[in-house]
Amino acid sequence: MFWASLTAFLASMIPLWAMGFYTVPGCDDYTYGVKTHAAWKAAGSLGAVIGAAFETTAEYWHEWQGTYSSIFLMTLSPGILDEKWYFLTVFLMTGMLGGSLCALIHVVLKRYVGSASRHQRGICALTILFLSFQTMVSPADGLFWYNGALHYVFMQSVLFFQAAALLSFWKARRGRRAAWLLLSGFLAFVLGGANLLTGLQSCILTAFLLLYTLYDIRRKGKESAPEERWRLWALLPLAVNFIGFAFNVLAPGNSIRETTAEGMGAAAAIALSFYWAAVYAAEWTTLLALAGFLLLLPVIRRVVEAAETPFFRPWRTAFLSFCVFAAMFTPTLYASSSDGPPRCKNVMRVTYYVLVFFNLVNAMGWYSQKKRGSLFFRLNEEVQKSYPAWLAALGAVLCAVFLLPADKNTYTSVSAIRSLTNGEAARYYEENARRLALYNDDGLKDVTVTYLTAKPYLLFKADVGNEGSQDYWINISIVDYYGKDSLTVTEEE
Repeated sequence: MFWASLTAFLASMIPLWAMGFYTVPGCDDYTYGVKTHAAWKAAGSLGAVIGAAFETTAEYWHEWQGTYSSIFLMTLSPGILDEKWYFLTVFLMTGMLGGSLCALIHVVLKRYVGSASRHQRGICALTILFLSFQTMVSPADGLFWYNGALHYVFMQSVLFFQAAALLSFWKARRGRRAAWLLLSGFLAFVLGGANLLTGLQSCILTAFLLLYTLYDIRRKGKESAPEERWRLWALLPLAVNFIGFAFNVLAPGNSIRETTAEGMGAAAAIALSFYWAAVYAAEWTTLLALAGFLLLLPVIRRVVEAAETPFFRPWRTAFLSFCVFAAMFTPTLYASSSDGPPRCKNVMRVTYYVLVFFNLVNAMGWYSQKKRGSLFFRLNEEVQKSYPAWLAALGAVLCAVFLLPADKNTYTSVSAIRSLTNGEAARYYEENARRLALYNDDGLKDVTVTYLTAKPYLLFKADVGNEGSQDYWINISIVDYYGKDSLTVTEEE
């Protein structure tokens, strides 16, 4: 099953990686890369580029937004060196999300549940990754646009890495604790300056883990060993988290940006967060997701049956998980009275799948230890008896749902195959390549381009426009980025 899962997963990723070679910079890639691109052209030095990145971060912190770590990294798009390197974006984002989820699932199933083989861990990770990549709300923002993907998908991956590092710290031997703690502290600093969804989530999860440590030590009382009290050093990354997040939300630029949107009160934002969490939990529990999780049930059953670790009551973990999920909606509701743009929902959906998976592990572990005679347990036993038939049936459902959607953009790889085979991706790249040749012509100061005719679902973000249009800000960013005097658009072919 592991090798079949790995083969299917890699086959699904090949079209996405192929599409990456047709993507080009756009929108805020130009806005945030003005200084770093100019530094590279003038000096050809990475030191000069890093200096320009710090300068841009400070400028935006004072004048637009406090997300210091996101801003710093957003200025370092692969395209600032040369647009031909922009294809690295999709490999960076898929690598970060894939690596972080594999690390987190490995730590939980290996070090805490303690009974999962590498093949079982692999099956679980590959299934969650398949669902995450294929059902992104906006894959263009989450995988192929550096600026949008960096701010959300990349930073959410950092959060998964931080969770894995903290959990590893609590299980580490004496000689390795300091390394895990320092890594957790560094990642906490990065997350403090991430997007507000991920930054708030990091503070909440770190606080939850620390509170559980305090509860566990108090419950054991004098029986608590000094080695267990070492876990209280997790106060360090928690403090870094809160200090960094405060530095983020209290930035002077935030007050300027707030004037461009109408927010709502904190109490209303928190209350509506639970409403939207319920709405999207129902919407994202699709037939594909259900088939994927049902496919994992026999694997999870085998993992938890051999586990000696105690599990939590399922309703408690489900309630806390729902609260964590709902908290992701609060920042956008508070700041703009909306449930968030599609690029926010990319990471919300991934987090939802991760929380569902860990709740399934905990629920099945608890039932196997406490309720072995329950209906749930007996049904699972019947599944185990007909394991090959179960795999065949759900595998067929997965293939049918994935390969035969009414909308060919429903699943990311299907959309990629469509754009690659009908030539849409190639036309999009060729049209943008003609523009880039004009932009990079230093002798041409007034540039005229035509509107894009190819707009692949996975690659197209927004097009330039003429003065007075809602997209004219992109023209201004390109003019600043390439040192032009003007950029206009003509209807002529």
